[in-house]
Amino acid sequence: MPKVLIVVDDRAQFLLIQNFLDGEKLELVAAKDARETFEAIYQQMPDLIIVDIDLQGEDGFDILRSIRVEPRYDAIPIVVYSSQNDTDTKTRALDLGALEYLKKPLTSKELAAHVRAILRFKLKQDQIFEEYKRLSELSLTDPLTGAYNRRALDTFLKSRLSESSRHGIPVSCVMFDIDHFKDVNDTHGHQVGDVVIKDISDLVRSLCRQEDALIRYGGEEYLVILFHTPRDGAVIFGERVRESVSEHAFHSGELKITISGGIASLPEDEIPSDPEAMINLADQRLYTAKRKGRDQIVSSG
Repeated sequence: MPKVLIVVDDRAQFLLIQNFLDGEKLELVAAKDARETFEAIYQQMPDLIIVDIDLQGEDGFDILRSIRVEPRYDAIPIVVYSSQNDTDTKTRALDLGALEYLKKPLTSKELAAHVRAILRFKLKQDQIFEEYKRLSELSLTDPLTGAYNRRALDTFLKSRLSESSRHGIPVSCVMFDIDHFKDVNDTHGHQVGDVVIKDISDLVRSLCRQEDALIRYGGEEYLVILFHTPRDGAVIFGERVRESVSEHAFHSGELKITISGGIASLPEDEIPSDPEAMINLADQRLYTAKRKGRDQIVSSG
């Protein structure tokens, strides 16, 4: 069922729009200010956003502008509506990224027709994008594990750090390394080593959320980017991964495998908001974990 986010600070206006769209088989989500808008977009990822420009407490144009500067939300169509009908206001809204500009008072038939047309277009757009994404990800994916490769790292981490900096959203980077992996290859052969690498990738992926990114960083190194996750949450994630690997029966139970990990988090760690600084800190803490005896996660110091 398509999701439509309605940004309006007047409850009566929301109920009116809800009534107009009754019967369209839509899930409507309400937001009354910028904070609620971005929370709803992040949590719900709507198929369409309708913004009342005439908000009382905030500038509706600022909300429109803030949505459009986020590359992740480029594909979400935005319809604005207002009591203002002058050319300058319409032009400003369209220049800021609105797909359509509607004038109050809205009518049921008009609004429903616009919403149906936009959602039909959005469906076709999504189908095209998914095919493009499928082809694109083939070049960004590690063939052994199905995780992203280092080529994809900059794209994910830069976008996450950019959003973190602009909106104060916590983000963490967790780097893992398989302990004594050379011994596995030397004793059991590289084919068994490859199976271990793939099995661990599957274990880590099973603990990731949709918005997280799993990257095969090196031969036996993994990097996980956790969005909306402060240090405490990253430590919980890291320990879950460590325990899952430690308890897993590798090579029919013949192998006991452990991993070590290092965590870097913003805003807790006072480092520049750039990928190199974050990866370097996570890497330093990974090797601290190695020096301290392995099979552990280090998140500070």
